[in-house]
Amino acid sequence: MSNWTPYRDTELYFDTPQALGTSNILAAQEVCGSAIGHYLARSVRPEMQYFECNLVFTEPLRIHKVLPESLCIVHVIDGQWSHSVDGADPNIYRPQTPAVLGLSEPMETIDILPPGSHARLCGLRVSRSFIQSLMEDGDCTLQPLLALQKDGSQFIDLPNCKAVSSLLERLYQRPYHGALGRLHEESLTLAVLVELAVYLGVDTVRSADSPKTHRDLAHEARRLLDDNIGQPPSSLEMARRLEVGETTLRRIFKQEFGRSMLHYLRDRRLEVGRQMLRERKWQVAQVAYRMGYSNAANFTHAYKARFGYPPGLE
Repeated sequence: MSNWTPYRDTELYFDTPQALGTSNILAAQEVCGSAIGHYLARSVRPEMQYFECNLVFTEPLRIHKVLPESLCIVHVIDGQWSHSVDGADPNIYRPQTPAVLGLSEPMETIDILPPGSHARLCGLRVSRSFIQSLMEDGDCTLQPLLALQKDGSQFIDLPNCKAVSSLLERLYQRPYHGALGRLHEESLTLAVLVELAVYLGVDTVRSADSPKTHRDLAHEARRLLDDNIGQPPSSLEMARRLEVGETTLRRIFKQEFGRSMLHYLRDRRLEVGRQMLRERKWQVAQVAYRMGYSNAANFTHAYKARFGYPPGLE
């Protein structure tokens, strides 16, 4: 097995619950849980692997692994899948919406699914060097795919990319076998890369008309937090909206403001809450609710820790 992916080429059928830790699917730090169904991973070309599964997890699933620098394109046909990369908020793969994960360096990833959950999906794993090899003749069509493998981890869902969805579903249906099947599979996988690059390239051209600096992005993120202080978007949602990697957004926000987005939001909520209390129009519980706290006791505790006295003394 090469070191560009921890997943091994294999095909397995589970008629009864099978412990995934003993199934030899991948080299991982931890694989817990059992499943019923079908799993397949097959190298179409060196450093490009097609995979699919149709599994019901009879126990809680937890897979702790390290993914190398790579690109992973996933299409969930039905069911669910999610994972957390480098300790960030989970990436959610939604049914009938292809998504792509780009990693610029090896990163720890944890997949967690509840018992009884179901996943029927397919996709491609591709190394950066494979994409570069396709560009050796000077054709830059695939350049947007390399751009996804910069600045840590980038996760993007593609709700309007029907071409990629259609190609991946044709791969999953697999109407041919033998030599014809291999030719069919190879042509479709390459078509997926081209269609994805074209889709991303259009977005790149649009955003290039008004390039944003890291400072611009940090201030836009702060504005999003200020405008939605009671129900703020997650860092992942903001990163998608600002068209930047979540890890990059976290880093540039802290560089610009000297604190994380989480700490900024906490302090800003308390500062706005104090202003509201001083207007004498709202009770403590009302202010706590408007600032996004689930109960007044949590707000009171945080307020006292921040200002040195409880909100009732304002």
